[in-house]
Amino acid sequence: MTVDNFPAINCDGPGCTNATHAVQVRTATEVRRLRRADGWRTRPKGRDICPDCWKAGHR
Repeated sequence: MTVDNFPAINCDGPGCTNATHAVQVRTATEVRRLRRADGWRTRPKGRDICPDCWKAGHR
């Protein structure tokens, strides 16, 4: 059995449980940079918004 840690980003939209991660990176900043192309957004004060919430207007 092996164990590994990797950073994950959770959506801060109201009632949203979406999350994303990237195994090949070491920091949450790198996950945000990679997932920007997938539609994830980072708002002021560090709030992360998934593509579904962004399209729904939860900004």
